[in-house]
Amino acid sequence: MGQALRVDKPAFLTQDELVLQDWWLERCLGSRSVMTRQRAVERLAGRADPAAMRLLRLAAQDPDAAVRRAAMSALGQAGSDEAVQLLAAGLRDGDEQVQETAVLALRRVGGPNAVHALSRALGQGSSRVQFRVAQALEALGWRPAGPEEEAAWSVARGEYERAAELGGVALPLLARRLREGEYAERLSVVRSLIRCEDAGAGSLLMEALRDPDAAVRTAAAEGLGLRMHAPAVPALIRLLKDPMPQVRAAAAAALGQLRDGAAVEPLIRALEDAQWEVRAAALEALGRLGDRRAFPSVAARLEDSEQEVREQAAETLGVVGDESVVEKLVLTLMDPHSGVRQAAARALHRIDPGWQRSPRVQNLLPTLQSALHHRDPGVQLAAAGLIRQITGLSPGELERQGGALSPVHRREAAARALELLAGDFDAAVRLAAVRALGRLGLRRSIPALQARLNDPHPSVAAGAHEALQRCHAG
Repeated sequence: MGQALRVDKPAFLTQDELVLQDWWLERCLGSRSVMTRQRAVERLAGRADPAAMRLLRLAAQDPDAAVRRAAMSALGQAGSDEAVQLLAAGLRDGDEQVQETAVLALRRVGGPNAVHALSRALGQGSSRVQFRVAQALEALGWRPAGPEEEAAWSVARGEYERAAELGGVALPLLARRLREGEYAERLSVVRSLIRCEDAGAGSLLMEALRDPDAAVRTAAAEGLGLRMHAPAVPALIRLLKDPMPQVRAAAAAALGQLRDGAAVEPLIRALEDAQWEVRAAALEALGRLGDRRAFPSVAARLEDSEQEVREQAAETLGVVGDESVVEKLVLTLMDPHSGVRQAAARALHRIDPGWQRSPRVQNLLPTLQSALHHRDPGVQLAAAGLIRQITGLSPGELERQGGALSPVHRREAAARALELLAGDFDAAVRLAAVRALGRLGLRRSIPALQARLNDPHPSVAAGAHEALQRCHAG
């Protein structure tokens, strides 16, 4: 055959001429020239006679996709039942553009047979083709008749949340979209699975932890944490070594939500991560786990170079720390950033509401005094406030006392603490407090002791009376 046989015959032909033309078109369909074959198919557009259907059937099997697309378009203009059958086969063509052309042709043909062929194609082909199928069905007035059709319809239209609400019947379709879809589609599927009540959604989210895109892996890790999917712990621990920091941070946060003790040591190692976001997420996760094995490593992060990490370290110590970290937290009250200072103050109150009276804190006074000369005015102000909290004296008054608390001021500080304890709900504590105040014998304690003269516990009232006598004598 030649490379470019002419096919431009007159439009109006006699029966004999039509037979001759069909013979000629069949020869053209055997040409090695794609353009010749394509133009031959175009000459068949609008014909539904048996001879044309036979030639279009040949064209629909052409090795070149452009010729097959032309065949689908011509079949759409034919509109016969046989044309619909050939178009339905075109929906399964290996070329996406051929499939799309078949969808558009069936939409043009319309009728029950075309609708049936399109509805059977839901859930097949690429996401683009499925969307075209859904558009065609909607234009033809079709609506889903059951859960399976509803799931396929929703996935085809990109309504993944609606599909996820249908549960298990939609999971195979969502799984396929998760494996084959574009980045935005995979991300949307993952987000929809978070709210899916079917248990199988957790397995799909774990599969998404291996997605090539970091945003999808991040969303999957977050979803597993929100779903409290315990089987995901080993996979999330491995994800702490993901090359992308946002993924590592999401994995750390999810492990904190799952509260599995196996994650403690990996999260402690994550405190050394090069990215501050990962360190902060690991600290928050360790706070949720509440494991005391972590607090030495957490306390070390109070000196982290990043403000957000220091702030989270202080918050975490308020959950997992004990009195051994009080001194570090007190020093953190002089951090240059107010957010860190506030977090440290909250942590100290959780660990020991009376931390100002601790002897270990009293020993920090020289350090606090040296901070009065810090280059940052905020640190200077914080140090001055701490000195007043601990001693009841301004920095100048303390300096006039020789740089440390004199015996008199130590007695004053002890009296303040005991006066608070004299109002404790426990009668034994109140009794011990009033007796100690009596031994101190300070007149400043007289109002607190007078308040205990009417104590409901007789021994406390008697102890207060005896202590008052000593204070008056003092």
